[in-house]
Amino acid sequence: MIADNATFHKGGQIRELIETAGCQLKYLPSYSPDLNKIECCWSWLKSRIRKQIIQFDCLRDAMESVRSTVA
Repeated sequence: MIADNATFHKGGQIRELIETAGCQLKYLPSYSPDLNKIECCWSWLKSRIRKQIIQFDCLRDAMESVRSTVA
């Protein structure tokens, strides 16, 4: 069984129940947004939208404007 590091995955009888079922429990490494390429993309996108939002009446228009410059 592979689990993330959420506190509710580590408490109680989780490990005992999994091992009783004949399985092993492995935890994923700690999350690092710097190692996740999609996080860099979202960061870039949100930054551009924040800069554009003041020029538009609604968020959707700002998002469309940024999208059109990427496509």
